[in-house]
Amino acid sequence: MMSTPQDVKVLEGYRVTIPKEAREKLRIKKGDTLKIKIQGAKIILQSEKIPDSPTLKMLGLAAGHNEPLEKALVAEVEDKLAREKVR
Repeated sequence: MMSTPQDVKVLEGYRVTIPKEAREKLRIKKGDTLKIKIQGAKIILQSEKIPDSPTLKMLGLAAGHNEPLEKALVAEVEDKLAREKVR
């Protein structure tokens, strides 16, 4: 989940830009396909990719993780702490 909500503008052709933080977190690249769902007043874009997990990488179960392991672990812990604060 993104740390803070961000506004995006609807552009010509009803296009929106996915914020960098979300693209990086979910490893979304140009040309990827996302699923779209409507839930009440929400539009949900869902990545079909499972984000690389530093834990799985350590176990040798995931490939393609490009950031240093230490940075990835810190990001995972910070994300978990942020989610705990929301509760």
